[in-house]
Amino acid sequence: MFTQKNLSRSLRFVVMTLASLILSTGAIWAQNVKVSGTVSDVNGEPLIGAYVLLQGTSTGTSTDIDGKYVLDVPANGTLVFQLMGMQEQAIPVNNRSVINVTMQEDAVMLEDVVVTALGIKKERKSLGYAVSDIKADELMKNKTANPISSLSGKIAGVNITQAGGGAGSGAQIILRGGTSAAEGKDNQPLIVVDGIIYDNSSSVVGNSAFDGSMKSATTTSNRLMDLNPEDIENMSVLKGPAAAALYGSRAANGVIVVTTKSGKAGTVEVNVSSRFTSSWVTHLPKVQNQYTRGYMEEEYDANGNYVRTNFNDFAYTSWGEKSNAKTYDNIGDFFQTGNVFDESVSVAGGTENSKYYLSGSYYDQAGVVPLTGYNKYTVRFNGEQKVGLFTFSANVSYSEAHTDKTLTAAGLYGSSGTGALAAVYTWSPFDDMKHYLNEDGSRYRMFGDRLDPWDEKDNPYWIINKNKMWDDTQRWTGSVKVKADITKWWFLSYNLGLDMYTQTSSNRIAPGGAIKDVWQNGMMSDNTMRFRYLSHNFMSNMNKQWGKFDVNLMLGASIEDTSTDRQSMMAYNFSVPNFFSYANATDNNKDFSHGASQKRLAGIFGEVRASWNSTVFLTVTGRNDWTSTLPKENRSYFYPSVSGSVVFTEPLVKAGILDNDSAITFGKIRASWAEVGKDTGAYETNTALWPVGTYLGGAVGVGNNWERGNPYLKPEKTRSTELGIEMAFFKNRLRADYAFYTNNSFNQILSPRGPQSTGYIFCSINAGNVYNKGMELQISGTPIENKNFTWDIALNMAGNRGTLDGLPEGLDVMYLTDVQYASMQAASFNGGNFMAIAGYKWNRDDKGNVILDDNGMPTYTTALEEIGNREATFTGGLNNTFNWKGFSLNMLWEFRVGGDVVNGTQYAMDAAGTSNFSGDIRNKSLTVSGVDANGNAVTNTWEADKTYMFSGKMTSGYNIIKNYYTGAYMHETMNYITDVNVLRLRSLSVSYNVPKSFLKKTGIIKAANVSVSANNLLLFTNYNGDPEAAAAGAGVGGSSSVGFDYCGIPSTSGMTFGLNLTF
Repeated sequence: MFTQKNLSRSLRFVVMTLASLILSTGAIWAQNVKVSGTVSDVNGEPLIGAYVLLQGTSTGTSTDIDGKYVLDVPANGTLVFQLMGMQEQAIPVNNRSVINVTMQEDAVMLEDVVVTALGIKKERKSLGYAVSDIKADELMKNKTANPISSLSGKIAGVNITQAGGGAGSGAQIILRGGTSAAEGKDNQPLIVVDGIIYDNSSSVVGNSAFDGSMKSATTTSNRLMDLNPEDIENMSVLKGPAAAALYGSRAANGVIVVTTKSGKAGTVEVNVSSRFTSSWVTHLPKVQNQYTRGYMEEEYDANGNYVRTNFNDFAYTSWGEKSNAKTYDNIGDFFQTGNVFDESVSVAGGTENSKYYLSGSYYDQAGVVPLTGYNKYTVRFNGEQKVGLFTFSANVSYSEAHTDKTLTAAGLYGSSGTGALAAVYTWSPFDDMKHYLNEDGSRYRMFGDRLDPWDEKDNPYWIINKNKMWDDTQRWTGSVKVKADITKWWFLSYNLGLDMYTQTSSNRIAPGGAIKDVWQNGMMSDNTMRFRYLSHNFMSNMNKQWGKFDVNLMLGASIEDTSTDRQSMMAYNFSVPNFFSYANATDNNKDFSHGASQKRLAGIFGEVRASWNSTVFLTVTGRNDWTSTLPKENRSYFYPSVSGSVVFTEPLVKAGILDNDSAITFGKIRASWAEVGKDTGAYETNTALWPVGTYLGGAVGVGNNWERGNPYLKPEKTRSTELGIEMAFFKNRLRADYAFYTNNSFNQILSPRGPQSTGYIFCSINAGNVYNKGMELQISGTPIENKNFTWDIALNMAGNRGTLDGLPEGLDVMYLTDVQYASMQAASFNGGNFMAIAGYKWNRDDKGNVILDDNGMPTYTTALEEIGNREATFTGGLNNTFNWKGFSLNMLWEFRVGGDVVNGTQYAMDAAGTSNFSGDIRNKSLTVSGVDANGNAVTNTWEADKTYMFSGKMTSGYNIIKNYYTGAYMHETMNYITDVNVLRLRSLSVSYNVPKSFLKKTGIIKAANVSVSANNLLLFTNYNGDPEAAAAGAGVGGSSSVGFDYCGIPSTSGMTFGLNLTF
């Protein structure tokens, strides 16, 4: 791929090591000579940090900034030249004093070696499944706080959705469609960092039944954001179960393997990176400025005769009278410019036997919503030491993250007037939203005492200034690995991994706001989750060659222990006003809850790889897991995989049919089949009791929890197949990769909502199949390549079709509780689409005519049914990189064709009368056509300034039109769904490597790079807004909240200025 070629160039042109390191003196041979010379690449550019070693000894040096070296060696010795990404060369000295060397790129290292399951590096041509990798330099072209976001648009079949433009917002990543329809099962891939399974959840620590916290109430981060992107060396995406089977039960959704940086032999290298980003919101909804807040009401006399239509301002909605009064840009004025300061420093170095990498970073983001922000500190140490046949490795990292948040769309459960963004979008343009306080500093109440506070709608400025929300996360991850090279063909390794973090989410809700009655004197809550994952992995790997045959046998075992501890505290109705303390509330105004869970997984696994003549490759794997979460008779399950490939060009080359001048350079076909098991959450086989409490009649006791356990659960299984072909043409100047795949996830562990007459709401069962099939295409090439100019281009595109079937009789749909917006809900229908939208429709006859009621208004269904599919027809990206001398220009376009998006923001604004659409329709007549109950054609027209007989009494046309657009129109929910097409300029960056000749004069700086980049500069779409939306944030299980846009923090565009120095 072109990203790997970029890596080779960056390794050529950016400092690897900064000065010579004289290694220990080896054996003294015959007469010594002082040898000097220059090491360069095929274009004549000097290679910095190339190792020059005396063969058979540890005596050596490395090249300086000009590619030069000097070394005293025996006249009859041999020099070995080494550099990552280049072919090793051994050159006899032959009593020469000057030896200049031109090094060639190592095609195997640069193009054909990828990191696969368990961190094993394999030749790409040997793989029978799809693996894509992204190198550090490619990730840094559009660096974000969330490493996942940097993959967007670069790999076929990888779908990434940003959860909004808020500070610290997460992103959702799905590989080849979701595999589980259960709401509690996250369909995101497994994240593995340096061999440690790295928790990437984004769960809301609070609970809607406890303190009102909901996924859609505020912004959430996914935990991969705890990693410093500057520390990443490589990210490998293992898309299919065949690629990920060795990781066990959690790998059914694919795996992303992250490898962090390590030190290299040579002198110490210090790297300093500094970036500043300025961002702003884009694609804000348009607001009408014609009609005031309030409503129009009919006046009738004592006999019920119509008198007139009067204006009444006693409403938050803007369905009032037409006016030329002053208006305010409340939405535009609310959002601010967001700034980011991103600083990072690292020190790396080592010898042939000892290497280290140490880094620290600080990230500080001011959000586009006032008083919100996200900051993070990280520290990492990676070390390696070789002692005899042993290699000891240790990785440890620590991070602290703090997020200042606010209530966004939904607000707190039970306090519906507390959503800041919902209020921003629906606030009347005729009211100054900045007026939220009285002169004495008390809360301004728009209607005085006419409403109880809990029935009011809070001003967004009150919410962000008075209701404080934040979360803090402290995280440790680390591993210790011991590898023993028993022989040249056999090694043993043991890896101990730890991932642990504590996350506390805190709320401080001011008194007197639009919150529930019992919280009117204020509320505070602190919700803490402690997570710990401990793993032990043992592996034995043997590799032998017999003639043209190469055989590798890998055997291993693993033990995993995952525990969580949740604690929630809440206090309200404080005695001393505005003093948030648990000591400031009586015992009956406090609440406390605690829950803990633990699960264990043990597994043994093996892999046999065989190849013949570098042409035919076969891999067979098997793994058996034992889980603590399933019944004893079902807790053990085995799953195999088999994959293979044939490089059909290899025999043609050896036979002389193909040569270096042939159009076809490389050709390979591949195939794989795999089955992966998946267990369930802790204690789903058990039925729990509620804590002791007071029930009806004052009786004290316990009761059944609303979730019933199932002691007969079996493991889920995902069975997959993949067929693919890879081709390269014109000496690798043009490359193509095509794949067709199927994934069938059966024996789903689901928790459908059942009748409460059973005494329970949920019960886990094995039922349902989620079936995905799709195609992926990646085409990359280098149209132009010469000494001064190179153009690399890569196109990727993919399409997936996900469906659900096999649900038990009487269960036709799986809904997501946390994804309900605009009278629609995320759902998966039996026999229908996995990423479906459930909504309402107008009733129609067999000919498609709308059936009207006696008033001439459309009738509609009362039950939700499938009305849309959020899955795109296909998606992709186009990545271009142009290099000219020291300049580099990168341009990444993303595109999407098809897939429905729910515009819940439009829905909310239409209902409130603030949308531009709601203003325009009041200036037009309304015509509705259809058929009556007898099938007779009916057409009615209403005008706003006239009156009509409606429901037995005279009614203004204005109110008939208003009631149509806030009633019947909204029950044809397709009116708020767009089949989306998108073309987006995701990133544009320009960087410049300062000439080495200039830097040499400083005597300190060995490499310098300055860059300017922009994100989300252009968007072309048929959607009213930005269609990249996930209203409930990242990490929602089942079919997710992707495709639901509802009053969230809008997407942002930004400019970044960067400086990178190497000393």
